[in-house]
Amino acid sequence: MAKLLITGCSGQVGRFIVRKLVSEGIDFSGLDINFNQNIPDIDFFEIDLTKKFHLKEIKTRLEEYNTVLHLASYTDAYRDVTKYGIPSIDLNITGTLNLLEFLPNLEHFCFASSYLVYGKPNSNLVSEVHRTEPVNIYGSSKLIMEKFLQVYAKKKCISLGILRFMGIYGLENPYALQAIPLFIKAIAQNQTPMVYGDGKARRNHIHIDDAVNAFFAWLKEKKNGIFNIGGPETVNNIELINLIILYMKKKIEFTFKDSEQEQYDFISDISKSQKDLGFIPTIGIKDGIRKAISTYTQVEKNHV
Repeated sequence: MAKLLITGCSGQVGRFIVRKLVSEGIDFSGLDINFNQNIPDIDFFEIDLTKKFHLKEIKTRLEEYNTVLHLASYTDAYRDVTKYGIPSIDLNITGTLNLLEFLPNLEHFCFASSYLVYGKPNSNLVSEVHRTEPVNIYGSSKLIMEKFLQVYAKKKCISLGILRFMGIYGLENPYALQAIPLFIKAIAQNQTPMVYGDGKARRNHIHIDDAVNAFFAWLKEKKNGIFNIGGPETVNNIELINLIILYMKKKIEFTFKDSEQEQYDFISDISKSQKDLGFIPTIGIKDGIRKAISTYTQVEKNHV
């Protein structure tokens, strides 16, 4: 019987999807380079997608799957292209191509992409038709795969959903390098949070619970197309820090530092995903920050 395969199932986003799939009794298998104890006991393949011989070993099993959520990715967005370009290409591009070769019965494919494919926006609200000019390795590798998958899907007559996520927060990684977890960690440890630039650039970050629901919205509809996925509200870094200080009941000042990277507003237009997928984000920034602080506190407690 054809069923669902999720790659990157042990990752920071994948583990949340796995938990929801299990709770809803959906038949699926997971694939990742390592098994993470933070996910339930599932039908799991420990596979390195960059090693084609690993996939050959489970060739018969892979014939079972007609639907794939593809999250496996090398996620270091802003690192030196000369040092980190090859691992990014290996997993994000070669790994995806290897996987597709061993999915003969594929009908539906969902690719977890990123707002970073757009680069610097030229409008206040960025829709899916905005030009794509990524400025880092991660965004570039995602865009390359988007283009390849569009050609592949058309040739193979499969439905392809490309979900371009804004920055996802509320994850279980206290060492993440995105703004929100860095701010939470610094303030929790009574350190001075650093604001790059003037701190006024706005984003509609998305909480992990809403991000998971976006994948489930696509699974329900399985529609072709590119879909922006973002949160329901915008916020800047100064507002974020003040919220975290308030909710953590701290008395901490923050400092400003010149940024090597240009700071600008990036607000993702999610009206298409709302209309075509029925995706409605429900976690505003205040509730999201409370949840993120709670998650960070629990993870730190478990590490002690």
